[in-house]
Amino acid sequence: MSKWALRASQYFLIGALLMSMDGHLALLQTVAWGNMMVEFSSRDSFSEAVDKTFDGEHPCHLCKVVKKSKSQEQKNPILKAEMKWDVALPSPVEVPLPRSTDLVFRVTEFLGAYTQVHLAVPMQPPRGV
Repeated sequence: MSKWALRASQYFLIGALLMSMDGHLALLQTVAWGNMMVEFSSRDSFSEAVDKTFDGEHPCHLCKVVKKSKSQEQKNPILKAEMKWDVALPSPVEVPLPRSTDLVFRVTEFLGAYTQVHLAVPMQPPRGV
């Protein structure tokens, strides 16, 4: 496969992924906001232009197209995916207890010094021994 064909297939895959995740609508909405900022800032101050762009009360034609397209996709989904969770839990494992009645653990304190902590574990007598 030539280098050009490989690059073209990569771009095609990226484009297909963006289309499947509504990336084209996000790109259109970004372009619409940019155009609205330029248009509103030519007449008003920059802060007023930002307010008018994002308040939702002054949509441009492109914003209306994006909103209509999103609402149509929500009404008619192409593919309805249903997730089903099957959880497989492992079987219980028996852990043998140590024979000694006194366990010693090293615990690191905040300053890095080691202290020994002795925990007395109540032990049952061994079965059948």
